[in-house]
Amino acid sequence: MINPQNKVFTSIEINATPIEVWNVLTDWSLLKEWSSSFIGVSNENIKKGDLFISYFKGPVLGKTIELEHICTDYEVGKKFGWSGRIIKNLNDHHVYSMVESDNNTTIFTQEDGLHGKHSDFMNFLVKHKMLDMYKKFNSELKNRVEFLYPRI
Repeated sequence: MINPQNKVFTSIEINATPIEVWNVLTDWSLLKEWSSSFIGVSNENIKKGDLFISYFKGPVLGKTIELEHICTDYEVGKKFGWSGRIIKNLNDHHVYSMVESDNNTTIFTQEDGLHGKHSDFMNFLVKHKMLDMYKKFNSELKNRVEFLYPRI
């Protein structure tokens, strides 16, 4: 979903506990095995306030993109987020959240707020590409978690 406040929001229900989702999401050394976009971080022991580099596969040319972030949110089993520049004059605040639902599954969300000087056209392109990438990431995460933590 895209809204006028320059935010991108996606969610998916995963048949697992929040801590199981967290364990897969934050196992940085294995991220590139299942994610086609977010492929790693420079510091595998990230905590709130830490500066780190995240590595993404570029959506157009497939080359690795390195982005510097500061960890803004870190609650084990609940939330992981960062802020930083994604392209010239455009910053983001990205948060992954895990909330246990009433039927013992996890609602996994990604929210990204875009901030800075940029044209409406650039904002449109970035948000729409991000939305596609986030939906795919959510699906890949769901598949990985449910494979590693099967429910009978």
